[in-house]
Amino acid sequence: MRRVVITILSVLVFGLLGNAAAVAQEVHPLEPPDRSSPRATLKTFLDEANKAVQAFKEGRRDEARKLGERATRCLNLEKEPPPLRHVVGFFTALYLKETLDRISIPPYEDIPDRQAVKSEKLTSWTVPYTEITISAVKDGSSQELFLFDSETVRRAEHFYRHVKNLPYRPDSGGGALIEEVSSSAGLPFLAQLVRRLPSWAKIQIAGQAAWQWTGMLLYFLFGLSAVLLIYRYGVDVLAISDKRLNWNLAYYAGGFLIPLALILFAQAGLWFIVYGLHILNTDAYLPAAYLFLVVYYVGIVWAIAALLNRLATVVIAVGGFSHGTVNTQLIRFCFQVLTFLVICMTIVRLGARLGLPTYSLVTGLGIGGLAVALAGREALSNLIGTIIILLDRPFRLGDFILLGEKDRGTVTEIGLRSTRIRTRDGILLSVPNSVVANERIVNESAPVSEARIHVPFGVAYGTPVQQVDEAVLSACKKCRYAVLDPEPAVRLVQFGDSSIDFELLIWIREPEFRGRAIDELNRAINEEFLKQGISMPFPQRDIHIRTEP
Repeated sequence: MRRVVITILSVLVFGLLGNAAAVAQEVHPLEPPDRSSPRATLKTFLDEANKAVQAFKEGRRDEARKLGERATRCLNLEKEPPPLRHVVGFFTALYLKETLDRISIPPYEDIPDRQAVKSEKLTSWTVPYTEITISAVKDGSSQELFLFDSETVRRAEHFYRHVKNLPYRPDSGGGALIEEVSSSAGLPFLAQLVRRLPSWAKIQIAGQAAWQWTGMLLYFLFGLSAVLLIYRYGVDVLAISDKRLNWNLAYYAGGFLIPLALILFAQAGLWFIVYGLHILNTDAYLPAAYLFLVVYYVGIVWAIAALLNRLATVVIAVGGFSHGTVNTQLIRFCFQVLTFLVICMTIVRLGARLGLPTYSLVTGLGIGGLAVALAGREALSNLIGTIIILLDRPFRLGDFILLGEKDRGTVTEIGLRSTRIRTRDGILLSVPNSVVANERIVNESAPVSEARIHVPFGVAYGTPVQQVDEAVLSACKKCRYAVLDPEPAVRLVQFGDSSIDFELLIWIREPEFRGRAIDELNRAINEEFLKQGISMPFPQRDIHIRTEP
């Protein structure tokens, strides 16, 4: 019994001691690595990298990743694209660790520490007989940190290629297992498959094994095929669901299928080629990473545009605006402008993440804004014309208008640059909005959709006026386009040289039927006049010739 109690107490004591040791290691989990001097940076980098390698060998992958991240913080990655910094830092740490473990490094006592930096005002230190340099940089709090400089980061793989055949130093950590990592797969099922591959599949091509290139190619093929299948059949599947659920998913969700597929394709691909295939060669990884990044942002912009377009539809529906009115055009115009601004900001952000000087370019555009405005004055005037049309509302979609002296037709679209008018001949006119805003506009569809037309005619002298009125009003009833309420009116205009001149005033349903209505009315009036014996005289003159005797 006593032995059992002692055994239990021993287990508890050792357990408490183990927990205490673990707690002691995690007393300050957020404490940054020491980078106060070249000595501190080099020592921190090697210590954390050695701990990460040891944890990786023992199968403690999460701990190895955290330790590797602390080693990466000793690198100056400011010139690397932000979304790729973690991967570039990971590559650089591996290559740099492998390099430093193979070359001669001075004892730590001979490397400048914090006191030497202050006394000698040092800003950089280079490993003897190398180009590996640790330089001072300012962080956000103006505190001076020493990091492996950006040129060292850029050439880390180059350094490794030159020393990879050298043996490790006896006092080193034995490298960073870069060969083991680069020749293996990160996914368990893929690692088992790789071990069974024939030797020819492991041949090195441009720094990577043939199976890794094959895996990348297969991912692109299957990923793009999946995106194309979603593009081809995704909306059809949603349409089938709509027939059962009546949720209108084909419209509201269909527009998001492709952008979400592109985002997923890019994010999964970036993870797969690094952590699944272990492609560590920067010449192979960076082009693919940039491609995935561009595809990712294309998906983001596409999704935002689809979202704003549907938000405009929701706002119109909630506000109770009628389809085709100027109010709906104004709402959609505002959302189009918002979409354009979001796209511009996203492009600037993408350029910055790719390492391009986009913010400097924007500043330069501000300085050269006058030249840009002068060069694009036509586009700018059209945009201003669009705003004037939408705010002044001289017409709306579907209105029949007379623009200027001769352009007559139905308004079909009010765009950012131009207004489109369909004439009665079936021709589509695209008139710049700067012209529309400054032209005389006759809206024949407002304030009511009916339009009144004037049809002149004349009858012979001696014809009873009452008979003319009855015949013309009877003819009006035969016109398909005529509106008989209010009633048509016949006016006696004047007594002409050869006839009594009348004018028929009648309303028709739509102004674009003006020509057809006049044709039918003239035909019907002629028919009634022939039926009732009313003659329409033609002009005639009597000429008397006087001869002198």
